[in-house]
Amino acid sequence: MKIGSEKEYIEIEELKRSPKGTPCAGDVNIRVGLNLQAFCGSYDGIWLELPEMERFLSELKTLDEKRNGSAKISSMSPEEFTLEIRSSDSLGHMEIETQLHRYQYSGPKYWPIYLKGGFEVLPETIRQLISCIEALTN
Repeated sequence: MKIGSEKEYIEIEELKRSPKGTPCAGDVNIRVGLNLQAFCGSYDGIWLELPEMERFLSELKTLDEKRNGSAKISSMSPEEFTLEIRSSDSLGHMEIETQLHRYQYSGPKYWPIYLKGGFEVLPETIRQLISCIEALTN
C-alpha cells in the first residue's frame, strides 16, 4: 500500500508472515519504501510483531474518530522503522513522521544509514492505514 503523494510517500508491502503454531505467529516481515522529495530509500528486513500491530490499529481507530492525537508503530528492532501519524492542528489536518534505519557493511565497518522525515496527509489517510494494518493482522 502506498500512502501520500507522488513526491512524498511511504509504501508498505508484506513479504512473509510467521505461521500459526510458531512462537512468533502473526508477526510480519515487510518491505518499506520511503520517498521524501529528493531523498528515498527502501528496506526489506523489517519485522512487525502482531501485538504491536494490534495496538497501533486500536490507536488508529481512536485517531480516526477524534481527529486529535497520534498513533505510532515501531519495528521489532525499534530504530529500523517507525511510523507516526498525528494531528498537526485543531482543524484535523494530519502529518506522518517516519524513519528507516539500517547498517551498511563497507570495509571493516558497519555504517549507519538513516532516512527520516515527514509530510502532510489528508485525514482519509488514517483509513488507508487502518486497511493496511488490518490486512497485515489477518
